[in-house]
Amino acid sequence: MSSTRGELRHVMLGSIFKPEVPLGPTWDILVTCHASVSGKGKLHGDPECRTLRSAASVYQIDIPFGEAMERLCANCRWPLSTDSAILPIGAAVSEVDSLTIWLDREPEGEEDIEAERDAAIALTTGDYPPHADDASGEEEDDEAARDEEWDRYDRARNLRSGRHEHWRRLHSYLVRSNEAVSEYPFLAPWADGLQTRLTAVLDAERRAFAALLRPAHLLEAAAVHALPAPQFRDDPGFAGLEADTEKTFRRAWYEWSRRAIWSWSRLEDQDFSVYSVVSDAFGRRRKGKPEAHTAFRQLTADWIRQAREEAGRPASAPWQLLAIKAPALPRTRHSEPERDTLTLWEASVIATYQVAFNRKAATTALLVPHLIAEQLLSCASDNMPVQRLTPDGNALPVEMLLEQWDHGRPTRS
Repeated sequence: MSSTRGELRHVMLGSIFKPEVPLGPTWDILVTCHASVSGKGKLHGDPECRTLRSAASVYQIDIPFGEAMERLCANCRWPLSTDSAILPIGAAVSEVDSLTIWLDREPEGEEDIEAERDAAIALTTGDYPPHADDASGEEEDDEAARDEEWDRYDRARNLRSGRHEHWRRLHSYLVRSNEAVSEYPFLAPWADGLQTRLTAVLDAERRAFAALLRPAHLLEAAAVHALPAPQFRDDPGFAGLEADTEKTFRRAWYEWSRRAIWSWSRLEDQDFSVYSVVSDAFGRRRKGKPEAHTAFRQLTADWIRQAREEAGRPASAPWQLLAIKAPALPRTRHSEPERDTLTLWEASVIATYQVAFNRKAATTALLVPHLIAEQLLSCASDNMPVQRLTPDGNALPVEMLLEQWDHGRPTRS
């Protein structure tokens, strides 16, 4: 072991390696420990550990890691060479052991369950309260009731976002634990029980997230993806835009369709993106601005109508069975925000249409409408492989088909 401090890592071995953790090739590695002369009690990495202060004297011993493990002090740090085989295996053990923080949590109370139910009901109409003239029985001058309704939708959106983020985080923990076990297969017997239990928690979270989603919104988003870019047609309401008319038209379609395609919300909830494009085009000018906003609102309504017609068209192809491997959340440093590479629409489709899940590979089988299948296949990548799962005439159970899927092969079929 090197004596240079810069070449050492100080690791809490007793905290990372529990007695039930398999050690594999690290069993026979000698670790330097400190103990009281009685030879009883814990083994320590630091001769100055406070639990040794009462000892008459302390001696040093080199002992095989496997023999020492059950006696390791959980508060000490052991100086290990940076090339020690214990370090990478300890990192893998930590990945698996981190699953325990999501297990055995208190069940939700009746108040939380009722809040979820109310959120699901609210979100059926969209992300925001219906306009006053669309909400039957609502008094327009009842400002307090209106504020409460806005608060209700805020809570609903926050619940959905929280469920989405928690489901994705659980999935990422499972993926990383799989990678650790793949690197060190001797960990599998210990990891299996934890991973199986986490999979049940993961599925419960997926179902709770899916209950706050509307499949119709996801299908309409896929219908927008299938629409051709609209041809520019002049309109008297565009007059105030002058030479920027066609450019604004193109940008409005791009912003609206991009947001609609990758969202879990209803199409009308993307209208503000068009409003922003038109407002930016006018800048400080006011002449013709109200007329342009009116014209673009009608234009957006036409796009929504076309998308809904496409979504409601009799299916030219049956529902598709797809296999997909969703990526884990990218690792971040402490306090850095998580940046999910999976769009809200992709996450929502996976949560809503899952029919099977392979825990060991973290792959999912989806049964989806044709339009959704086409959009998923179009965005397949090495980071998120997607493939049709059923060759003609194959009658194997979907779980077996998913288990046989080689997601390292080309992503489209």
